[in-house]
Amino acid sequence: MENLNSLKIAVLIWDFVTTGGAERYACEVTKRLAEHHEVHVFCQSWDPEISHKITFHKIPRLIKKPSWVNQLLFSFFTNRAVDDSFDVIHTHDRVSRFNVLTIHCPCYKGFITLEMSKVKKIIIWLSVLISPRSLAYLWIEKKQFTYTADRRLIAVSKTVRDDVINNYHLPQSFFYLAYPGVDYTYIETIITKTDKKQLRSNLNINNENVVVIFVGTEFKRKGLDTLLDAIAKCSKLPLSLLVAGGGEIDTYQNKAQALGIADKVTFLGLVKDIFPFYSIADIFVLPTLSDPCPMSPVEAMASGVATIMSTTPYCGTAEHISQGEAVLLQNPRDKEELAAAIRLLVDQETRKAISEKGRKLAYRLSWEQTTENTLNAYSLIKKRALNTP
Repeated sequence: MENLNSLKIAVLIWDFVTTGGAERYACEVTKRLAEHHEVHVFCQSWDPEISHKITFHKIPRLIKKPSWVNQLLFSFFTNRAVDDSFDVIHTHDRVSRFNVLTIHCPCYKGFITLEMSKVKKIIIWLSVLISPRSLAYLWIEKKQFTYTADRRLIAVSKTVRDDVINNYHLPQSFFYLAYPGVDYTYIETIITKTDKKQLRSNLNINNENVVVIFVGTEFKRKGLDTLLDAIAKCSKLPLSLLVAGGGEIDTYQNKAQALGIADKVTFLGLVKDIFPFYSIADIFVLPTLSDPCPMSPVEAMASGVATIMSTTPYCGTAEHISQGEAVLLQNPRDKEELAAAIRLLVDQETRKAISEKGRKLAYRLSWEQTTENTLNAYSLIKKRALNTP
């Protein structure tokens, strides 16, 4: 990559915070860009703890709901706020004006076109035509996924890239890949200083128990139903399940109660820093049904936690993980398969072998590499702006 000096970069995202996959991805990359470039973040809110070397511009949030109206207003206000002095306009959200777009999830159109039945397709499209929300998302998505020479798209996984290509017929050369990374130094620092014995005590976890951890903010999509069913299948094993993330906690507490495993499950709610909990975890499980490229499996692996996760196409992260580096679920809806995977990793020697292989893989990934791939996209945009070959 050609060295890019003194770029002035505008980064667009609703909320510049460390909770949420897309948000934390944006924070990690933007922090590293700000070490060598002039970075301005245009957002509706931000975490003051990560504002070092970054200039923030407040974008008004006139209404919070419905979210699609806020999305259109965010696009409108950022279009007015970002002037022509920027070398690169990089967005992580749906806006109409940008040079570089990082795509964090499958496109909205794909949820409509996925249905194969002609009758159902007609019904879906008729419902779209009378839905302001659907029309708004399709309009702004069409704006984003229109090929122009001064734009490039960054996908967080091949799964996401191929979804957009299939729905909007863009050339593969229009895309860059930039998988999420891992901050090894931070992970090691947090895990080293965590009082593991005290944390286990605070959570009422016996020292003999094998700790299983699940991390996700949408319980149903992330596969918590299957995980609870699998834990129930392993009820005679000394397991403790930690569930981190926001969602319908009451519903899943009731399910755990109905399955007779309420005493094995602790709901942590939204957790700002998950790594202290990884320090006491033995097994990480993410039987997700649909996830473009979650960061949590790789972070768990980098933390030394033996990992069970869905394979592709359910989970984009699995694109660069082999069976043995983690336990890959062929059918994340199959509670018997998941229960068998948990039983496999209850064995300490097997768990250790998976953990060591997973950690070696995770340590090949870094946020520095993600940032380098992002700068590759910037380099092409900058060359075109200067009319150089």
